[in-house]
Amino acid sequence: MGFFYTPLPLWLAVGGWIVTAGLLALAFMHGPFRRLQDATLQHVWLGIIVAVTVLWACNAWFDDGPVIHLLGATLMVTLFDWQLALIGMAATTGLAAVVLDAPWLGVSITYLLFGALPVGVSALLQRASNAWLPRNLFTFIIGHGFIVSAVAVAAACGATVLMEMALVGKPIPIPPAFMLGSLLLAAGEALFTGLLTILISVYKPAWITTYDVRRYRLDRGPRV
Repeated sequence: MGFFYTPLPLWLAVGGWIVTAGLLALAFMHGPFRRLQDATLQHVWLGIIVAVTVLWACNAWFDDGPVIHLLGATLMVTLFDWQLALIGMAATTGLAAVVLDAPWLGVSITYLLFGALPVGVSALLQRASNAWLPRNLFTFIIGHGFIVSAVAVAAACGATVLMEMALVGKPIPIPPAFMLGSLLLAAGEALFTGLLTILISVYKPAWITTYDVRRYRLDRGPRV
């Protein structure tokens, strides 16, 4: 999965761990666990971590390309914002590494490409959606659930190819199977995240700590 079993230069692995530590320190500095003061939200956050770990076990193996899988990062950002999403994806990566008995040199790079990068892309796109798009529940679901998740997966797949090229040391042709798989993966991630966003928004909106009723109601109320 990811770069768990890819031989990496020592400098790259160490650099990945340094960047990972910096990102997690930044997330902890913002006091993210204030969002989890409610016991139910704590259980939801821990449950999402376990569910995404299981999701990561569904790998798509290609003979001529990297290993890719569903990510779940956008759903974490939608529910708990980027700080808890960064921490949650770190926990997911660590659990997956333990379950798969993977060497720890590749864990940080896997986390950065499949965890931190899609979290960052999702957070930025959701901020842009909140600022520029119409304020209603439909926009929230389509933007945060479907579009953002597909773009986040595309960014992770693109970064994976670039990393492969960097490790080889020269440009390499992108395998057709990987291109097709990436498109299908982006569609699957969008469908998975979008449907869960619909269900949670309708039945359990309190679970979405980034959801603001005043922002997404249909009238022209004040913005927050």
